Amino acid sequence: MTARLVATFVLLVCVGGLGLWATVNELAIVEAVNAKLPTDEQFNSLGWYLTKTLNLHRAYRRLYPDGRLLKRQAVLATLALLCLVIVATLLGFGFFAIGWFGGMGLLSLWLLYARDPTTR
Repeated sequence: MTARLVATFVLLVCVGGLGLWATVNELAIVEAVNAKLPTDEQFNSLGWYLTKTLNLHRAYRRLYPDGRLLKRQAVLATLALLCLVIVATLLGFGFFAIGWFGGMGLLSLWLLYARDPTTR
């Protein structure tokens, strides 16, 4: 039981570290996009919500077609989700709860990072 709790704690620390790294990366995306936009169209660093994030991602893809920051953001979010799914497994959550959490997380990641926003 102790080894399981230690592993859970380490994985949760990893989630926190990945979240911090993802936040710094997101700020780099905002800075890169704002560097190429006129002042009145720039993104504010505060007050994020889904449509604003999707607009930022769309602008980043348009301005930096070969940019790697958005791909890095997707990798960081996927690793954090993987750590959380492993934590849920270690804590003894049921198969369906873990599957639902992991599936919804993967769907969210796909909608945010992998889906081509130009196709509707």
